[in-house]
Amino acid sequence: MYKNHEKISQVINSKRELAFCTNLNAIIRLSSCDKAEISSIQNAGMKLDYRLDNIPIRYLENTNRNSITDINQLLLNPEDSDDEKINQYLYKLSLATRELIKYSDFNETIIRMAKDSETNSANLLDLAEEAPNYYDSINNRLAVGGLSISQIASDLTHRPIAPNPDYPITGAIEYYVPAIFIPNPSTVNSNLQPIISPNIEVDARYDESLEDNIVAWFYSGPQSEVVTEICLSEESTMNSSNPIFLLDNSVLTLATEQDLDFVSYMEDVETLAGSSSSSSSEISFSSYEFGIKESYYMYEPWQSGKSEFSVSTVRIDDTGTLHLVNPGGWGGTFLREWHTLYKIDSDDDGVMHEKWRYHASNWQPWSNPWTPQVIQSGVNMVFWNTFERDWNRSPKALGTCTASGLSVYLQGNMKYSDNSYTWIPNTTQIHYTRFQWLDSNWAHWNNSWKAWFRLWKV
Repeated sequence: MYKNHEKISQVINSKRELAFCTNLNAIIRLSSCDKAEISSIQNAGMKLDYRLDNIPIRYLENTNRNSITDINQLLLNPEDSDDEKINQYLYKLSLATRELIKYSDFNETIIRMAKDSETNSANLLDLAEEAPNYYDSINNRLAVGGLSISQIASDLTHRPIAPNPDYPITGAIEYYVPAIFIPNPSTVNSNLQPIISPNIEVDARYDESLEDNIVAWFYSGPQSEVVTEICLSEESTMNSSNPIFLLDNSVLTLATEQDLDFVSYMEDVETLAGSSSSSSSEISFSSYEFGIKESYYMYEPWQSGKSEFSVSTVRIDDTGTLHLVNPGGWGGTFLREWHTLYKIDSDDDGVMHEKWRYHASNWQPWSNPWTPQVIQSGVNMVFWNTFERDWNRSPKALGTCTASGLSVYLQGNMKYSDNSYTWIPNTTQIHYTRFQWLDSNWAHWNNSWKAWFRLWKV
C-alpha cells in the first residue's frame, strides 16, 4: 500500500481542478501567452549548449516498421487498462513539458529536485512551490486537453495484474506521482541541452538491436519549433552528460513496512533439527534453476522482446556494515545498483531455465535460519529480491531489511511496485539466505507464484 497517498491527496485537493477530456491525442502547442510567461522567467546570461554528448542519432523514421513510429499504437495495452492510462498521461505530460527544456532555469530546477529525492525523480506536484511559473505553464498546456498536473496525479494508479488471492496485499492499488526521472544523475551537465522522453518503448519484435530503446526528443536549437525524434538506449544514456528527462510514474519513498508476522510462501524449504557449519572458505553459493511461470508476469510491454530477470542483493555483516553483493555502487542505505541474472524471451513463460549465477560467498558467522521473526545481530545477513528491471523507470521498493542496528532499503528500477518476482517487498526481512540449509542439503528452492529460483552450495 502506498504510504504517502494521504499526503498526495492533500496536495491534489489543494489544486484547481479542470474538466476532464478524453482526447489524449490532441496536439499541445505553446500559445503566445505561454511564451510570454516563460520569457519572463529569469534566464539572464544562461545559454544552453545545443550539443549531444555520446548520443548516436538513430531516427525513428528510418526504420521499416510503421509501428515503431506510431506512438499512438505504442501507448496501447489491451491487457492492462491501468497501464494504458498511465502511458497516455505520461505522454500528455511530455508534450506539455518538452518546450520548457529550452530554459536553463527549468532544467536546473528539475535536476536539483531529482538529485534531492530518493528516486532521482522530480515530483511535478512540487513545482507548485519550487517553481510556480513552470507549474502554471505546464498546466496551461494541459488545459487545452482538459487536464492538469493535479488531476493526472489523482488518477495515476495501477492495479496489479494476476495477484495472489492468498495474499490480499498483492492486489492492493498502487499510487504514483507524475515525475521526471533522471537515470544519469552522476554524469549530468546542466549546461547541455536535455533530451526528453514520454518513456515509451519502441517496437523491438523485428529488430533485436532496438531492445529496451525508448522514444526520445531534442531540439536542434533555441529557435526550433519542432523536435527531432530518435531512439534512446540505456548505453547511450549512461555514457552521456546530457540531462535525460524521462516522464515517469514515481514513488515518494523506497521504504516499506516490515511484516515479521507474515506467513512465508517459500516452497519446498527443508526444516532441519540441527545445524552444521562448513569451515571451508572456498565454497560459495549460486543460483541455477530459474523461470517465470506465466506470461502476465513477464512485465514487458507487448512490443518489447525480453524480460530482464534481475536481483538486488545486500549483505549486512556481523559488525553492522553494509556491503553490496553485486558489482556496482550504492549511496547511503539506498541501493543504487542491480544485477541482471538472465534475459528471458517473451515466449519462454512456463519454461525452467538453468544457468549458474553467483549469489554469495561463505561469509561467517552465519545467520540463524530458524528465527526469521527475530532481528539478528553479530552475524552475516544476506537480503535479496528478484525483479523485472527497466533501466528507464525510476526505482521502486523491493523491501526494507534490518540487522545489527542497520536498515537497508532494497530497490529496483521497475515500472510498477508489484514487478518483483520472488518476495513480496514487505517480507524480504524474513526471506534472507539460509546458509546452513544450503550447507546441509546443497540446495533449496525460493519459489513464488510468479517464478522459480533455486540456490545451491557450489
